Amino acid sequence: MSTTSVKTPIPAGLTNEQVIATLHNHELMIKALCPALVSHQLESGDASSEAVYSVTDKKPIGQTTYKLTLTNVDGGVNSLVNAKPPVGTLTIAGKWRVEGGMLKEDVDIDGNFVMKKMAKGNVDSTHPKQHELLLSEAQKA
Repeated sequence: MSTTSVKTPIPAGLTNEQVIATLHNHELMIKALCPALVSHQLESGDASSEAVYSVTDKKPIGQTTYKLTLTNVDGGVNSLVNAKPPVGTLTIAGKWRVEGGMLKEDVDIDGNFVMKKMAKGNVDSTHPKQHELLLSEAQKA
């Protein structure tokens, strides 16, 4: 399993509660996590606590559909992506937390060697932008 962490300082004037409320907003989380979103649909659960979504977004090689589970917890949200790319399976588990004046995301990536390497590179390059988007949305609240 491959792991990585992304940390972003919470801007002055923004409360932990505002950031946590944004993380608990599944619509905002889906839009932040899936910048090339084509569609999403609630499959099961409750968007105010834990829900499973079918998400379709664009990738360089075309569209892909996968399961995204979002679970609201004290201090943040857990995200779980279960995908079936053409070469095996890919699981990306994220723990988004507000702690110590930071938005922190710990990510565990599981899949074959090629998929783990691609997914880790994607997380490292795109997730800081996702943090910025979520913090920007929190400031609007």
